[in-house]
Amino acid sequence: MSTTTTSAEILEQTTAFISETLSQSDLRHRLFSTFRHKTTLSSDQINLKPLNLAAETLENSLITTNPSVRSSSLRLAEKLLLSYPENPFSSFLLSLIYSLCHRPSDAALSLLDVFYIDPSLARLEIAPVVFEELFLIHFLPVLEWFNEQRSKILSSMSQISQKSGYESEDQSVDVLCTRRLSHMSGDQTSELKQLERKYEEVLDENCRAFAGYFKEVLGSKDENRLIDPPSVVLKSVKEGDMFDHDEDQMITEEESELRNGRQYGLMEKNQFNSTATGAKAYSSFHLFFLKGSP
Repeated sequence: MSTTTTSAEILEQTTAFISETLSQSDLRHRLFSTFRHKTTLSSDQINLKPLNLAAETLENSLITTNPSVRSSSLRLAEKLLLSYPENPFSSFLLSLIYSLCHRPSDAALSLLDVFYIDPSLARLEIAPVVFEELFLIHFLPVLEWFNEQRSKILSSMSQISQKSGYESEDQSVDVLCTRRLSHMSGDQTSELKQLERKYEEVLDENCRAFAGYFKEVLGSKDENRLIDPPSVVLKSVKEGDMFDHDEDQMITEEESELRNGRQYGLMEKNQFNSTATGAKAYSSFHLFFLKGSP
């Protein structure tokens, strides 16, 4: 049976993240700066002035002690953002505003909009913890696909190293890393980079799909109704001919691997943990594949 997610689980993770953001000014300002930088690089020619005004109004509402002033400030900021074209920054600001207005469901929906509009930004730089706790459990087939493709590329390199007598059982991982990389051909390096790009695109496609799924769960009026998640896509829309992966087909194998501690998805999750500091850990490709020999 596919893994379903309840509205309570969604609200638990989104509310925790938003509450932490509201309680830590340094974190909040860092995230604002990230959005501003991303917006200036966008080709959509988004005007930052209304967004900055809404952010300033939000900040003022956080320091005021007058409830009526806070309420009016939040309404003003909400009205301004709703009249503005939807983008990741406006959606994020709305999530904070709705949280302060004690509207957790609306806050969660707006945060999920960030994942839908710009999944890469959301999972790597804005809310990696939310990605880990809500999304990643559904993406084990993507991690398996990535590992299989990576192993195929690296197998020939490993065979070359062994035939050349450069590897032995008592060599450290660092030594093997250096020697393996030194024997990579230009084609292998290109293939690994292309695989990484495809992997990121596939993650983005699935993030969008599951952001929509989580929003549907939150919007359901029947709390007892379990909504099945979408199929996991194992090919980018940019490439066409997408393949939908049925979670039911592999859940037994995945559970077995998890029990034995061999699920490389756990390794990938550890890499995602480091993105909480803004570092794209799994962009350092060779550090990932040296966790195990192909």
